[in-house]
Amino acid sequence: MTESKDFLREGIVSFFFLGRVPVAPGTFGSLGAFGLAYLISIYLSDIAGFLLLGLAGIFYYVGLQVAPWCEEKFGKDPSIFVLDEVIGAFTTLGFLMILSINLDSSLWILTFIASRGFDVIKIWPAKDLEGIAGGHGIMLDDVAAGFHTLILVLLLEEFNLL
Repeated sequence: MTESKDFLREGIVSFFFLGRVPVAPGTFGSLGAFGLAYLISIYLSDIAGFLLLGLAGIFYYVGLQVAPWCEEKFGKDPSIFVLDEVIGAFTTLGFLMILSINLDSSLWILTFIASRGFDVIKIWPAKDLEGIAGGHGIMLDDVAAGFHTLILVLLLEEFNLL
C-alpha cells in the first residue's frame, strides 16, 4: 500500500511525472501547465480563467499536504516538485484570461519565457519567499514569479508593446 501511495504522491508533485525529466524539470512542468491551460482555454473558454485560478488554489493546498513527504524523500525544495511551476503558470494565465487579454500564440510564448525567467532570477519577494520552510517556501516563489510575469505582460499590453 505504501508503494502505491508514494507513486500517487510522486505523480502529484511531479505533475504527471514531468518533474522526473532529467534536464530542466521545472521547464517541463511549466510546459505541461501551459499545455493544459491552453486546452482549458479552448474547450472551456467562458470559465477558463476562473477554472485556472481555482485549480491553482487546489494544487497549492494539495502541494502543502505532500511537500513534507517530498522533502523527506528527495531533500529540501526538490527538483521533482514541479507543482509549484504549475501553480505559478495557472495564476498568471488565469488572471490574463479573466482580464480578457488576447492570448495569441506570441503572447503564450512570451508568457512562458517570462515566467521561466522570473522563476530562475527570483527578484524580490520571490527570493525571500523561497526561504520559508516547507511547502509554502517551495511554492510561493513561483506564485511571485507568476505575478511578476502578469505585471510584465499587463505593462507591455498597456503601453502597446505587444
